[in-house]
Formats: sequence, structure tokens, C-alpha cells
Amino acid sequence: MVRAVDALADEVVKMNIKEVFGIPGGQIMPLFDAFYGKDTKIFLFRHEQGAIHAADAYGRITRRPGIVMVTSGPGATNLATGLANAMMDSSPLVALTGQVPTSVFGRDAFQETDIIGLSMPIVKHTFMVKKPDDLVPAFKAAYRIATDGRPGPVLVDLPRDVQLSEVKGECSGSINVNYKGVPEPDIGLVAYAVKLLMDAERPVMLVGGGVCWSNATEEVLAIAETLWMTIVTTLPGKNCVPNNHPLFMGPAGMHGRVEADAALINSDLVLAIGTRFSDRTVGDFKEFQRGRRIIHIDIDKSEIGKNVKPSVGIIGDAKVALRMMLELIPKAAVKNEAFVNWLRSIKESYEKFREQDNMPGFAPWKVLKVIREVTPPHAITATSVGSHQMWSELHWDVYVPGTFITSAGLGTMGFGLPAALGAKVAKPNVPVIDIDGDGSFQMTMQNLALVREYNLPIIVVIFDNSTLMLVRHWQMLLYSRRIIGVDFQANPDFIKIAEAYGIDGVRPSNYDELRSSVARAIRSNEPLVVDVTIDRERDLVLPWVQPGKWLTEVTLPDGFKVDLRYGGGHE
Repeated sequence: MVRAVDALADEVVKMNIKEVFGIPGGQIMPLFDAFYGKDTKIFLFRHEQGAIHAADAYGRITRRPGIVMVTSGPGATNLATGLANAMMDSSPLVALTGQVPTSVFGRDAFQETDIIGLSMPIVKHTFMVKKPDDLVPAFKAAYRIATDGRPGPVLVDLPRDVQLSEVKGECSGSINVNYKGVPEPDIGLVAYAVKLLMDAERPVMLVGGGVCWSNATEEVLAIAETLWMTIVTTLPGKNCVPNNHPLFMGPAGMHGRVEADAALINSDLVLAIGTRFSDRTVGDFKEFQRGRRIIHIDIDKSEIGKNVKPSVGIIGDAKVALRMMLELIPKAAVKNEAFVNWLRSIKESYEKFREQDNMPGFAPWKVLKVIREVTPPHAITATSVGSHQMWSELHWDVYVPGTFITSAGLGTMGFGLPAALGAKVAKPNVPVIDIDGDGSFQMTMQNLALVREYNLPIIVVIFDNSTLMLVRHWQMLLYSRRIIGVDFQANPDFIKIAEAYGIDGVRPSNYDELRSSVARAIRSNEPLVVDVTIDRERDLVLPWVQPGKWLTEVTLPDGFKVDLRYGGGHE
């Protein structure tokens, strides 16, 4: 006879799960104990939120659910932000939470919290294990559900007495779960979608994060090249296509590229793939639908028609649906080169304007450009949330799909550092960079401890502007510069903090020092913290579209003018 937790640990090993993230505590100690002497490595984080963000990134990189283990009460509730983040960004993970013994349920026992009730709205599924024989089947079901259809987080709550109880059988049973699977796209709807595509004069492809999960990059590019079709993306969709492709116009929306917004504004058809039509991307839903056909392909039925009513809604795997389309699209399709060339002219005009920036100090966009120049194409980049994220959306080029990790849907400050650590665990031989801000970095910076402890040499680049810049941005533009509650009066010395964790730090005074420092760290595979001082008055992320406004109402950088009407001009 074996304990339920021993059976679970054996199953984890059998499933070839080599890494687990977490923090022990009273009610999860039996499970931690069961892993003693096992090959599975447990990475001890300094806060549960860090552990689950690492598991999130690990799942995105490996395409297998990341595993996080924490105790009851505050240990479990500290996962809430990470669960919601994984749900919004469709990241597969399994959270194992300790729980008080069943004998004291509902008696306000020490660290008792109804984590099932708390987490139910922000996860794909939950399990409360009340019988020892159900522990392994529940975990196996959770692991499968996390990647079944649209990926997402699953929580399994483990009462302490159930963990310690002996199993009667071999734990080979199953829990009755209605797996959704992935439906086959309707060929009739696909054929109709192709007809609409062929009839369109200015079709635009809107790529969302679902393209990554379906491995549909090749099909996306094939359709775009066949129809000479402009590609724009959401923020997570930026990670799904090579950003140096000639038809790529960048992310659209609130902090999108001008040429991407122009593409959507002047489109007569949008082929949207693996996106939920976030308000950050389309702004005004009514205006987005006005005057254009919309084809929406998504694996999640609930997303079809939720924010935008499409002309055609196709439920299914994007890769399968796009392959079906390719079979029906004529190989010698008519190409609208004039429209594409007009968008490229906007792009070139903006790039030329940007290069004229001769202000002293560090320009955020140029910091990213310099780092990108010395970073291998396959390197993994994580970002936290703040102005640095928006600058990265605009100016960080993704060359290899699947190498850009950010908190897109929930916008979680503090995500970058633990996500970078999780990515490094997943790909230890690949350079990993965290693009961070001073505000977001301070939320999870204690997790730098893992860099030396587990030999996870990441590079952290801090945009140090001594403020919560995105909030300040809104206060400047929407609140008549009534600045309140955002400026830091006493930031710590980030170089000394790095040194306290045994990590080299550098505060470059020019771009050459920045370039050489990052290049040296990548070359030597050593960790580095780079503190880049940025004047908050020049950290205004433009272009910018106000929340809820249509893309035509964009605020452009001073001195840059563009006519967003196709057939107009720009200067």
C-alpha cells in the first residue's frame, strides 16, 4: 500500500515531467515529501506569484503544462493573479494547492480558504480531490484539460488527509470529464470564406495568439503571399509570425504601429485568426465592423461573435482551417500591390522620422533596437507590463515565432522576471532576456535569487524612469497633466540589488556601453542586470489610441503627420 501523494509523484516521473515550480507549506508538505529523491526538480521561488508566472512561461515554451505546487490559504490565494493571467493568455498549466483536512472543512481552520470557489471564474476547470484513489486520475485529467482545445490553467485542490491516505488500487482509473477536443472546420464555411477573400480588394489578415498554439505560421504566410495580403497582429499575435516578413505591418490598436492601424482602417475584409478581438486591438467595435467583411477562425466556439459579429465564423484548429483554404485559393490570385506599397511607404516614413531623434540620453525605442542587434534571432524575450511593454510591442522584432512572452490579456506587472526564469528552465541553452520597468521589476525582483541558485543566467534590462509610466501617460494626455501617485521619490540602487544576489550589474552611459554589455553577457552565458536611465518626459509611448476610440483617432508623435485614408498622402 502506498500513500496517494507517493502514487502522484511516481506518476509525475512516469509522465516525464522534469521541472516543477512552487513554495512548500503546511498543507502541501506531504506532496513535497513524496518528491524526495525523485528525478523531478522543484524550483523554489520567493513568492507564489513568481512561481506560477514561471510555470505559465514554461508552458508557452514547451507547449506542455507547467506545474506549480503551493500550500493552502495565502499560498493558494497568491496564485490568483497568475491563474487569471494564464486564462487570459491561454497558457497551459496545472496548479496543485494544498488544503486543510476534510475533517475541518468549513470550520475556519488555520489557512483554510475556498480556493475552488475563488478560482473557478479564472480557470478552465477545477478538481477537489476527496478520495485518495482519485488523486492521480484528477491530476492526469487536469494535465490533459490544460491543453485540450484552447489551452488554459487547471487547479487541483488536495486536502492534507487525502494526500496522506493510502490508495486501494493502482490509481489507473479515470475521472469522467467531457473533453471538448477540436472540431473539424466546416468545409462549406471555409469555401464561403475563400469566396469573400477572392472578392476583396484590400484584404488584411489579423493574427492572434492562437496562431502560435496551432503552429499555423507557415499557413498564415502561404495565404498572405498567395493573395499579397497585409499581415497585422494583436500583441500576442506579434509572437506568431516573423516580424521581418515583407507583408508584416506590426501590431495594431491602442499602442499599435501606424501602418498596421492604416491597414485595418482601409480594409474591406479582415481575416482574423486565433484572436478574441480585444478592445486594445480594435478599439471601437462598431466602427471595426462598419464597411468590411470579417472572417473569424478560432478554436473556441465562445469567441465567435462575442465581441465582433463576423460574416463567417469558422470553429476549429487554425492550421487545419487555413490548409483547407489553401486548397481552394487559386495559385495565381490577383495581388493588390498598390495597397501594400502604400502601407510600406507609411512604415518607411515613420522609421525615417524616428531615426531623426537626436535628443540626449536613452530613447526607449533605440534601447530595444541596440539590444536586438546583438541578440541571436532564436533568443527568448519576456516583458513585464508598463511603457517598456508597449515600446517592445512597437519596436522589438520577433524573428523566430514563439520567442516573445508577455502578459497581454491581463496586463500583469511583475510578470517579466519570473516568466524569463521559467523560459530559461524550459530552454537552458537559449539566451533569455527580460525587458522590464522599474515599477514592475520591484514587484517580483526577489526572484533574482533563483539565478545563481539554479544557474539560470538571464539578462534583465530595466527601463528606469522612476515612475509608473503608462499611468502617467494617461494622466498627461487624459487628465491635463494632473500627475498623482505614480512618481517614485526613492528608487533603490538596482545595481546593488543585483550584486546582493551575486549578479553583475551595469548602468550604461551610452549606447555603445549598452551594446557591449549585453553582447558580452550573451557570449559568456552570464546573468546581467542593466539599469537604463530614461527621462520620463520622453517616455510617452506614441502612436496611441484612446480606449474605446476608433483607430483613426490616433495621437501621433509631434512632428509626424500621416493621412490614414488610402489614396491620401503623408509627410
